[in-house]
Amino acid sequence: MFFRKVLGKCAWWRLWAVKMKPLVLPSPLPTSPFSLRHRPPRRASPRFPTRFSLHSKTIAADDAAPRAEYKPGVFDDLFLNLFRSKMVKEVGWDSEKPGYDGLIEVAHRLMMKGSSNSDTRDAAIRILRSLFPPFLLELYQLLIAPIGEGKLAAVMVARVTALTCQWLMGKCTVNSVDLLDGTSCQSGVFVERCKYLEESKCVGICVNTCKLPTQSFFKDYMGVPLLMEPNFEDYSCQFKFGIHPPQPQEDAALKEPCLEICPNAIRRREVVQNTELAQCPKA
Repeated sequence: MFFRKVLGKCAWWRLWAVKMKPLVLPSPLPTSPFSLRHRPPRRASPRFPTRFSLHSKTIAADDAAPRAEYKPGVFDDLFLNLFRSKMVKEVGWDSEKPGYDGLIEVAHRLMMKGSSNSDTRDAAIRILRSLFPPFLLELYQLLIAPIGEGKLAAVMVARVTALTCQWLMGKCTVNSVDLLDGTSCQSGVFVERCKYLEESKCVGICVNTCKLPTQSFFKDYMGVPLLMEPNFEDYSCQFKFGIHPPQPQEDAALKEPCLEICPNAIRRREVVQNTELAQCPKA
């Protein structure tokens, strides 16, 4: 009786084992060289590697990217085209190059057209005046310039200059200026790196088509004194509205030598075989 029960139990276990065979885990994959050689490669999930590779390329591109520069917008292009058209009308010649490069070539032609530096400055002043509607300059000088001893007018033109002239000079910001009466106001404009000077590569162009004509224009036609202080080493420039410029014989900018990359200086050195940097012939 006992053995019959044991045999019955064994038979039941054998039957259970047969029924459960499909649930038995498969044997491990073969590891012979032949099996591995013919085994299809395992494909990784495409999501993680793709995201990682794109992220890595972005980092590499950011590291290798040049320093960002000021990029002209829609209105800046309009200002550039307007200014260039006025300059072309004054010079009577236009460059075949588009955009800013063509503007610089016209500026060089403006320098060479005048028989003297005084003629070049007068021409630059006429260009500046032609950019404004009739009677606007006279009304500003009559109604705005006298308010608050000229401080309001100085602050206003500083903000307008920083807002509308970055296409010409590059990135610039409004800053504080110490006035002669001991007070200070936000009537300065600091140009981090003047594009006009850097592209023209000429002290004479900076002085005679920008610094001196602009100072005279604001003082004589808008009633706002202005002192411009260009730095010919790092190409920065400080505008000081509300400050009278010094006499020409005391202005340090007018005593600066030619830049080493100045095209006028290079041509002159080739002619006279002199490597010394004397004062720019057009300054």
